Amino acid sequence: MLFATCVTINTLTAQSAAERVAEAINRSDIVWLESNHQQLKDSLPAHLSLMAEALYCSQLNRYNQSNRAIENLLNNHAQTIGESVAGGFYALLIDNLNRAGNFTEAARLVAGSSMNREAHRFFTAMSRKKPMQVRRPKRDVTVPFSLSKLSNGSHIHIPVEIDGKMASFIFDTGAAKYNVVTESCAARHKFTPLYDSLPTMGVGGEGYSRVVTIPKIKIGKITIKHPTFIVVPDESIPADSLGGFKLEYVLGTDCMEALGEVVFDMDKDSMTVPSITTPKGEKSTPLTHSNNYYIYPTVNGRQIYMQFDTGAVATHLYGRFMREFREVLTLIGEPKSTRARGFGGTTYYTVQCAQKIDITMGNKSITLNNVDVSTADHDLPIQKEEYGSLGTDAILKCKSVRINFKQMFVDIQ
Repeated sequence: MLFATCVTINTLTAQSAAERVAEAINRSDIVWLESNHQQLKDSLPAHLSLMAEALYCSQLNRYNQSNRAIENLLNNHAQTIGESVAGGFYALLIDNLNRAGNFTEAARLVAGSSMNREAHRFFTAMSRKKPMQVRRPKRDVTVPFSLSKLSNGSHIHIPVEIDGKMASFIFDTGAAKYNVVTESCAARHKFTPLYDSLPTMGVGGEGYSRVVTIPKIKIGKITIKHPTFIVVPDESIPADSLGGFKLEYVLGTDCMEALGEVVFDMDKDSMTVPSITTPKGEKSTPLTHSNNYYIYPTVNGRQIYMQFDTGAVATHLYGRFMREFREVLTLIGEPKSTRARGFGGTTYYTVQCAQKIDITMGNKSITLNNVDVSTADHDLPIQKEEYGSLGTDAILKCKSVRINFKQMFVDIQ
């Protein structure tokens, strides 16, 4: 993600509807905005209604709708919202175009702004690439998944044909937008270079990565043409930090979104891509996307938001969870040092073990045992703002997990 948009507005006091919407925008409460905007919009000032629509539609992958709201906002209400807020929504418009793969228009808008030259160079380079396309049969496609065991859990792998050979890709909703491949694996494939210095950030720090493409990959009978890969050094995720497992390939979230919907059947150890996606139900758990995917489970009667990270083998709870849910936690053992592992290496922080935690998603309640909880806010801002990261251990507690990337929800049984 090249841009992060933070928009803060003054809470309005003219009417209660406007006040509530303004507060929801300030705290980025996407679920509340999506649920309430339509019934409140007629009582809102036009600019506030457009701001709400732009924000929640962006994080629900409704890029065209978000872009229309932003264009209306900037063309007709720029003086009302002020230069700083207008600049934030201009950046959001560019980010929407980036996430939707409209790099030509993103490059044009960046060229007319004060944004850095590197962003323009990246979008220009990506605009020369053939657009990613998905070809699929008119029937469900099912592939087996496998688990790679680590000391404290498992990764989910799916078989992907790349360059005519089968490879094992980690299904990682917490990974980069693009697929990931290590340098040693990239050397074996005929990748076409796209960009040489994309800023990338992971758990262990920041760096720069090459961006490449390949004619196609295949998931079962589904062909994804011209996918994008980020190339990372082999040593950026050393095998010893992954419990001895050597990471080679990670499936990117742009490919997941292109598939539309996936269903994991834990009894059959299979992943199915339905030919027709399922509509969102009343008991579906919301899913949003802003830099990372977020899921909205219920804990102790309260809806919270956590990163939805299928690349994390175990659920981790952050300092905010400790502060706000201390009364439901039974802590055992002494505080200990643990590590978060991912691109860029490893970072360490202090946790204590919670005997169990009950999490409800839709109609399904699951109990996770021996969950690490940060004893205090960590240096990373994310640990102060969010409640935690829901990992693969939670998914493996279920019989089936349906992830819909079009309507942005998760159904769990």
